[in-house]
Amino acid sequence: MDISIFKKHSQLKLTKVKLFNFCTWGLLLIITLVTFYGCQKTKKTESWNKKYDFIYDIQPIIFHYDHGILAGSYPKNQETTEVKFNDVCNYLGHVCLCGAGGYKISEIAVNSLKKSEEILEKGDFILISSRDHTISDVISFVLGCSRRDDFEKNQYFINPNIEAPKREYHYYIGYPSQEKAVHIVYHKHLLIGNELMDRLWKVELAYEENPNTISQDDIELYQNTMFTVVKDVLSDENNNLFDVKLIDYDEFLSILKPLKQNEKSR
Repeated sequence: MDISIFKKHSQLKLTKVKLFNFCTWGLLLIITLVTFYGCQKTKKTESWNKKYDFIYDIQPIIFHYDHGILAGSYPKNQETTEVKFNDVCNYLGHVCLCGAGGYKISEIAVNSLKKSEEILEKGDFILISSRDHTISDVISFVLGCSRRDDFEKNQYFINPNIEAPKREYHYYIGYPSQEKAVHIVYHKHLLIGNELMDRLWKVELAYEENPNTISQDDIELYQNTMFTVVKDVLSDENNNLFDVKLIDYDEFLSILKPLKQNEKSR
């Protein structure tokens, strides 16, 4: 074989090897960069303590929303919006039991009031709560129940006359366009008992006043318990927490009417 031909053949083979190695390393670099920036984006989005990563698996609540369509907020041919539990956490500024309770009650209400494949309209609900509480605020946020001074436009009412045991909360949620209503009772005390809840409430109040007065043991108890109860509420592990009953819409209106009259007389 001519030596010059052999050299050319060797050089060509070497060039192909170098080109292959260059392309391989280039591909690996691209994959690395995509993975890195993807992780950075995930970290910015999922900003809570990583032990709460399970919240991102909680199914969102889907709503139809006329205002979003009118405003041109959604992509073409999209007419729905979703509320995730992470949205509730961002609304409150932290992951907590009140957020979990409010989200779960909203989910139960929507599933109770709709037909199997139906999507209800966000902002078309009326909420009556037995307590002026963060849980109620979360339900109002999720369902889009506006709180207004105008009693005709108000969709979020508090009825302190509803009698209930300690840490048992009642929520009447109506959907006027279809004349449907549901009564949900939240037995919050069944999570860990009133005694432990009282202790944690004292820790919370003391911490707000002066964090330095709280022992590390109490902080760890509070944090560990919070993680457990949030997970229990969202995962339905305690089937006794909620009583759910569809009620006649006239019954709902009979509860709502005096609340509106009280607001009108102010």
